[in-house]
Amino acid sequence: MATLILRETHNKLIEEMKLIDKLKIQTSHEIKEAASHGDLKENYDYKAAKEKMNLILNKKELLHSYMPFEFVDFQYIGIEDVGFGNIVTIQEQGTDNPEEYYLLGPIEFELDLYPNIITYHSPFGNTIYGKKINDEFSLTIKRKETTFKIIGIDRIKSE
Repeated sequence: MATLILRETHNKLIEEMKLIDKLKIQTSHEIKEAASHGDLKENYDYKAAKEKMNLILNKKELLHSYMPFEFVDFQYIGIEDVGFGNIVTIQEQGTDNPEEYYLLGPIEFELDLYPNIITYHSPFGNTIYGKKINDEFSLTIKRKETTFKIIGIDRIKSE
């Protein structure tokens, strides 16, 4: 199954992958430099560089794991009901201030491109998907049933 991704996000993903590749090369030089200092068992620079390399490789692997992609253009994001690419304004019952959530995919979440991102396949995202303005729903949060109301649906804007 393809991962939904904003077309604009894909450009940022390509930039992130290039940055990761540069960091990988830089870190491999750091590993070689640290290894040249002697005993690897007691060489903390070497261990730190190897750990950094593992983090870089894990990040790259994580981003690759979401492929293949299904691209979504801003112009095709609807506002009749909650779906991918929406800013959803939600009021928790008993509170005065509604909150805005961006319903997006895991790539937008991993790249931290928008505030308050919830992914469309998370329990919260699944619950609000397809809801309309004034629809209410409940979720169990910290073993407590909490009721919410959809008070606004808007389209995410191009940056």
